[in-house]
Amino acid sequence: MRRTWSIVGTVVAALAVVALLVWGLRPAQRSPLTIGTQVGQLAPDFTLQRLDGPGSLRLWSLRGHPVWINFFASWCAPCNAEAYDVAQAAEHSPGLRVVGVNLANTEASLAKVDAFVQQYGIKYPVVLDTKGSVANSYGVQAIPTSFFIDRQGVIRAAVSKPLDPAEIATYLGRIGVHETTAGQVSP
Repeated sequence: MRRTWSIVGTVVAALAVVALLVWGLRPAQRSPLTIGTQVGQLAPDFTLQRLDGPGSLRLWSLRGHPVWINFFASWCAPCNAEAYDVAQAAEHSPGLRVVGVNLANTEASLAKVDAFVQQYGIKYPVVLDTKGSVANSYGVQAIPTSFFIDRQGVIRAAVSKPLDPAEIATYLGRIGVHETTAGQVSP
């Protein structure tokens, strides 16, 4: 009888060890992403009025595409310095969605914003942060500030400075947009 209990005990112990090994070797479950403005977090949603007329743009409607959010103001010299390069990247990257978020609460007039858009040939949507609430929620301390967001809505880079074409190509690469042989960028 003792021998039977000894065998049963050994079998139970062996099964417990196997169960612990199997439990420990199973793939770790990924925790859901949190919404925030840090690299690796889901970009916070926002809806803002468009500069070019009635209607608004909702960030999360762009899911499935790489997105570049560029916070700027028309009076900002560094914003002016990068504006042409941003417009060129947007124009030559068919799958990329660029959204210019103008800090309209700091502008003298919307006519100045419109003149900025015309001057640099900006064809991507420009939206108006009239209260500064989106800039505040994204923690924008200086402009220009750019957020590079992948197709799943995850922030892959955040940069608070004007970007040159080489830097633009590097950051776009982080969201799956790569340079072509013509020197243009494409998804």
